[in-house]
Amino acid sequence: MTYYPKSQIKTNLFTEGGQLENQSTGEEYVGYYWKTSKNEYFTGRNPYDGVAIPLQIIATTPPIKVSLLTYTDTNKTYNKLKGVNISETLKLPYYQKTSPTEEDYQIGSFRRFFCKKINENLYIETIKDVYDKIANKDKGHAFTLYQPFTLIWHISGNRKTVEQTNQRIVELTESQQKITGLGEYLNYNYIEYYK
Repeated sequence: MTYYPKSQIKTNLFTEGGQLENQSTGEEYVGYYWKTSKNEYFTGRNPYDGVAIPLQIIATTPPIKVSLLTYTDTNKTYNKLKGVNISETLKLPYYQKTSPTEEDYQIGSFRRFFCKKINENLYIETIKDVYDKIANKDKGHAFTLYQPFTLIWHISGNRKTVEQTNQRIVELTESQQKITGLGEYLNYNYIEYYK
């Protein structure tokens, strides 16, 4: 059992549902949980309360086809200047993770695709097709609202090296893209998909 200093955990937290799910099964979790300073979540009141099953935040997945916004008269001038055609229904990027293949594990890395809302710290991990539509400014998509970017994510090799490499990649991406909060969005889980 891993020891956690009291300063590194929050205990006796409770969810009534809609917030966390079992990492392995994806089943929604209701009950007590605790979390680490690295935003790792586990079942139970504390680390010593039975078997601590890893949890994750439930991702909010907007529908694939969504109307961009309900526009008011004050938005019309802004959208005209920005080149947004409000008579069209534009598609927003949606949440869907890309999973590594066996070939990716042999190579040791794979590419992950993201879109960040331009005017707020809202990240969406998505698939290559959706990323390409936003990156290539497809007129049927809300590309003016999102900043697309990718990460090369390491998944095999020395565990500590993989973790440090992925953390550096996230920090470098935040610096290059002039964004913040990516590490938090990823729950600081720099060994996700590691095998």
